[in-house]
Order: sequence, then C-alpha cells, then structure tokens
Amino acid sequence: MAMRLGFLGCVATALLMHAAAFGAADGFKITTDKTVDSSSLESIVADAVRLAGAKTNDEKAIAIHEYLHHAIFHWAYATEKAPQSVGPLKLINVYGWGLCGGQHTVLKALFETQGWPCRYVGWPGHTTIEVQYDGKWHYFDTFLKCYYWTKDKSHVAGQEEIAKDPSIVLDAVKDGRASPENLCCGDSPEGVVEGCKAMKVVGDSKGWASVTWRDNNYSTSLNLRSGAALRLEWKTLPEGFAITGKPPQHSCGTKDIRNDKVLGPLMEHYGPRNWSNGTFVYAPDFSKAADVADIELTGAKADGGKLAASGNASAIFKMNLPYCFVTAKFAAEGDAKFSLSTDNGKTWAPVQPGDLAVKQKYDLWIKAEFTGALSKFSLEGNVEHNRGAQPYLYTGKNAVTVSTKDNKLPEGATMKVTYVYQETTAPENRSRFDGKGVTYGETKTVTKEIDKLPYTFEIEVGGNSPPKMLAIERALVGK
Repeated sequence: MAMRLGFLGCVATALLMHAAAFGAADGFKITTDKTVDSSSLESIVADAVRLAGAKTNDEKAIAIHEYLHHAIFHWAYATEKAPQSVGPLKLINVYGWGLCGGQHTVLKALFETQGWPCRYVGWPGHTTIEVQYDGKWHYFDTFLKCYYWTKDKSHVAGQEEIAKDPSIVLDAVKDGRASPENLCCGDSPEGVVEGCKAMKVVGDSKGWASVTWRDNNYSTSLNLRSGAALRLEWKTLPEGFAITGKPPQHSCGTKDIRNDKVLGPLMEHYGPRNWSNGTFVYAPDFSKAADVADIELTGAKADGGKLAASGNASAIFKMNLPYCFVTAKFAAEGDAKFSLSTDNGKTWAPVQPGDLAVKQKYDLWIKAEFTGALSKFSLEGNVEHNRGAQPYLYTGKNAVTVSTKDNKLPEGATMKVTYVYQETTAPENRSRFDGKGVTYGETKTVTKEIDKLPYTFEIEVGGNSPPKMLAIERALVGK
C-alpha cells in the first residue's frame, strides 16, 4: 500500500509540474515606447540611453542620472527586517525614496551596469559617488540634484576639478553648464563647493546603510496566477505605506516638481512625491481548470466547483508579488485548518480567515488542510509601489507592449491589461508646474484582451500635457 501511495504521489507531482505552466503568466510585463522598463538594471540603462538619444559617455551618464532623478525622491532610508533587504531594483520599484547614500548606491549600480567603475566619496553629512569613464572621474548627485559641465564644456566635472576651480559650480547657471533641475530642493552652490573641497574617497562598497549594492532574493517579475488581478493606482491610501514610522513623502514638498519641465508635467497631478498603493485580488474559481491548475493540491481534486478531499488533503494558494503587501485578508468556505507562509513554504504559522499580519511581505502562501470539501477561497490585499517606475502614458501615441517570460499564452485563461487615465489641459507657456490652471477630461479606460504574445497596441492620449494616470491593471481570468 505504501508503494501504491508513493506511485500516486509521483503522478500527482508530475501533473502539478505540468499544471504550473497551464494557467499562470510568469513575468507578466507591460512596457511602452516612451517610458523606461524598470524591471532590471540592464533595461533601465538601455531605455534611459535610448530615450535620451545619448551618444557620448557624458550624454549616457546624464541620461541615467536624469532617469533616477525622475524615478525616486529623497526622504529617508528604506529598511526591511532581516532576512529581507533593499537593493536597487526594490528601492526603485517598491519604495521610490531614499537618503543620499541609498540613492547613490542605486546610481552606482546603474553606472556599473553601463560598465563604468564607481567610488563612494564622503562629505561632512553627505554621501556621494563619482563615476569613471573617458579616463576621468565625474560627479553626479541625485540627492542634491546636480551635475556640472566644465568651463570649456568638454565633460561633466569631477569633485577634484570643482575643488580646484569653484567657479565650475558657482558660475554654472549663468554660463548654462548646470543640470536642468540644478539644486531644485534648495541646496546652495557654495555648499557643493565646500563638500567637494572636503571630499574623502571611500572607494568601493557592497552597499550603503540599508541599501545593498544588488538585490538579494528579490525579483521584479510578476507571476500572476489564473483567477488573480493586480491593479496599481497612482493614489495613496491612508496609512497605506509598508514601513514603520512617519509617512514617506518628499522632504522638500513639490520643489523638485515645480521647476522641472520634464518631471513637473508628469508628477504635478499627485502633489508632493510619496508612495502609491494598489490592490491585489486572488479568487480562483474551482470550476475552471486554469484556476485549479495554479493551486498545489495534495489528496484532492476539483469536483462540481469544489475542491473535494479523498482523505487528508491540502491546497496551497501561492501569491508572490514584486510589490510588498501593506494589508491583506482572506476568506474561505469549508471546514479547513489554515496556515500562512511568507518564505515560500519554508515555515508555516496557523491563521484564521480575516486580516493577516503581512506588512512588508512579498510572498504569501496560504495552506488549507481539510478532509471534506473547500468550496471557496479568496484573498484581497493592498500593496505599495512607486508610481515613478510604472509604464505611464504621455501625450500623443503610446505603443504599449505586453509580454511574459516565455511569451506563451497561458492555457485556459485570458490575459487582460487595462489603463485608466484622464487627459490633461494646462496653461500654455507656464514656468511653474504646481497644478494651477490644469483641467482634466473624463476618465478614460482602455482594456485589451491578449490573443498573442508579445502583444502591442496603441493608446492615443489627447491634451497638451501628460495625462493624470489613475491605474494600470493586469488580470488573468480562467475561461
């Protein structure tokens, strides 16, 4: 009898391995031709350079710097409890904020991905980096928001050059050699010069403070299971942030937006830069084969719209996201014992239907153990993400591409992508980007059912300024 059960277990495992590709969409990604794909360091560098049309190394470095200036803001260090950590991709995609050493660890990772050596350089009360290319060190600062061309405009200056000739900074705005957003949060040129004069080369390091030099045990890839939907919104929910303490919000209000002709029109709709929330819903329908295929079943099968046990049975519902949960709750119908794992099944803790303590967790697995039948299961959670890293829309034509890791359509399920936005009309010839005089059209919703991969479609956005984004949703619905 034991041998018979072992044989059945092998068969069940084989069926499960086949089922894993049946209904899920692994690496469910949305990109556009006008935005940077923030899913990897390589894609960020490639898209930032492409969109800027950069040719020289200075131009490429500026493009990478400008991307990061647009994607993150300064507030505090993002921290997570061990064994979790915050690396460059997590900081960009989940949080969107950091202090000087953390921001410059991300910038350093991007420059290194481009193939350039970098070094940390310390100032009194400030951590910077320099990047080496064309035989020179160059200073870029995403925290103070500045870089400076030399007086002959031959290259972006390094800190030693600035220390020897302060006029590289002091006269930069007058001479047209400063970055477009130069010191937009209120720092002074004199402070930059003093910092460069006091510079101390720290050298290389595998991260700074709470930010690691590369991501550990984190992936931006979304494995969406049949019966699930992820809706990322541009608004914030009260107390909808995952860290402990004060709400994360740009320390300088809207200073970085008001005077930036690129960042301003994109971000003025939402007030000071802060966190964004989204909703994840997973409600598999046990009468649909694709939905059932994405559930890890032992000793049970789908029968009449229920999961029916043949003895001691279990069902594991797996919900792994690239965005951290803030809150979550689940419901179920059936006489079962439930347990929760937040480490992909390594450890389990008993739970009851209702609210779950999952703040700042990414991988939720819920196991139901039962001897009768389980007729329903659903989970709804709020997640945190960085709106600045999403594939938002611009005015005019936007080519949107939907893809997965293997670009194979999930069997038995329908992939859906939805954009929700409002077209924007803004005053002409304005110099301040603070939302004044801006009007919005009616809410527009564009939904596409995907019939091939990769799948590209166009969204034509009217108005004379980038639209107000409301949401992007990805869903996988069992047929």
